[in-house]
Amino acid sequence: MADELIRVGSDLPAAPPLMNVTATGEGTAIGFVQGDVRLEMTEEAISYLRRIVGNQPPAFHASEWALLNSERFHLFVLNNEKYDCGCFSVSKRIALTKNTLPEYAEYFGPLTPALIYELLNMPCLFTVRNQNFKEAPASLPALVGKLTEIIPQGDCIKFKFYYCGKLRQQFINENMHLFNLITKPVRNQLDEEHWSIRAGNLLQIVDQLGIEIR
Repeated sequence: MADELIRVGSDLPAAPPLMNVTATGEGTAIGFVQGDVRLEMTEEAISYLRRIVGNQPPAFHASEWALLNSERFHLFVLNNEKYDCGCFSVSKRIALTKNTLPEYAEYFGPLTPALIYELLNMPCLFTVRNQNFKEAPASLPALVGKLTEIIPQGDCIKFKFYYCGKLRQQFINENMHLFNLITKPVRNQLDEEHWSIRAGNLLQIVDQLGIEIR
């Protein structure tokens, strides 16, 4: 059997030489490498790649949005948090206390599992506290979306959510009546951090404004 062994000889092709492959800007570099390969990609590119390979299918929420409650909606006005991680918390001190009809506050206040289910089926308007009275930066977006989970935690309530459309918050400041939000001569409802439930058909408002739901 020894004679049948294939011995490595000097006449065999040498291994490919080490090769550096680099790209600058938005260019693409292609080459053969030997050893470790390091790829650096932006979060946007990674998200796009995941959708292509099927690990993270694109989320389309239009059909789910259309089935939400058409009689009332949530308004969230945050101060020290952002809507950038899929969840946020609100102090129970400012939950359903101001700018909420007493009957809503009394009915939904206990946050039982059955009531949480009802709350999860209301559309949401997500905003932040105005920079000045009745005034937000021109480019500041307000979001529309849906809650996916409500978790009471001690003195706070944690909300998980997704958003499926956006508009300018300053547009809301200038059209408070359209959203059935409270405005007074000096201040309006977006000038103070809180969570409230408002009567109104947010689905219809969003549709009339031509906001794309995705």
